[in-house]
Amino acid sequence: MTYLRTSSRPAHQRTRTLIFVTIIGVVLLVLTHFVFPNLISGTWTALARPFWRVEFSAESGSFRSPAVLLAENEELRRQLIAAGARLDMIRFVELENLELKRLLGRTVATSTESALLAAVLERPPFGPYDELIIDIGNDAGLLVNDKVYAPGRILIGQVGAVLGKTAKVILFSSPGNKYEVMIGPHHVPATAIGRGGGQYEAQVARDISIKKGDFVEVPSLSNLPFAVVTSVISDPTQPFETILFAPVVNVYQLRWVLVEPQ
Repeated sequence: MTYLRTSSRPAHQRTRTLIFVTIIGVVLLVLTHFVFPNLISGTWTALARPFWRVEFSAESGSFRSPAVLLAENEELRRQLIAAGARLDMIRFVELENLELKRLLGRTVATSTESALLAAVLERPPFGPYDELIIDIGNDAGLLVNDKVYAPGRILIGQVGAVLGKTAKVILFSSPGNKYEVMIGPHHVPATAIGRGGGQYEAQVARDISIKKGDFVEVPSLSNLPFAVVTSVISDPTQPFETILFAPVVNVYQLRWVLVEPQ
């Protein structure tokens, strides 16, 4: 009988080939590293980046349900609205602070240190016509007929009634009120009649020169300018012309006034 003997030469050859290829690969890697130092690290980073992202998402909780994400988005939106409201309030307080500083600065400049600062709580059209409600009263020692000024030492009315912590201010422009005034640089005498809403009118001879912008004074009330001429209405068929005038401030936009005790 003839027996076939298995030879081990092919196995030894495969082993030697594998070792040779491994050595060549290592040499090539070493040479590549020295010739192109960033190639291997860049390739490895590119291959590993997707796995890193998955790991980061898992650790940071990015794999969350849509309901959770929507709830968090709604909470962030509410916080943004609240922050905007706080910012608006800060701006409002800043503007109010500047207004008060200007008002108090004018108070000192006009030597009315005894005047009391009051906030306007009600004004037309939300309150009675030609009346203001202010936030001080008996608690601040106010009395009926105390004079009331707009910022800039502009006389606008007087206290008409006093309560515990509030007071009513009657504007001089209330319909029917009459005052002896002097108009313009030549101090033309006339009788002013309140028309309401901070407006007044008076009649003077047509040949007297009065123009828009002239000051109006009321000696019985104040030695400071009381109002400014806003319009001159003249009719050639009439011997008189009508003079309209008003304070230099809009009394219905006042937020602060000064009350001068008697």
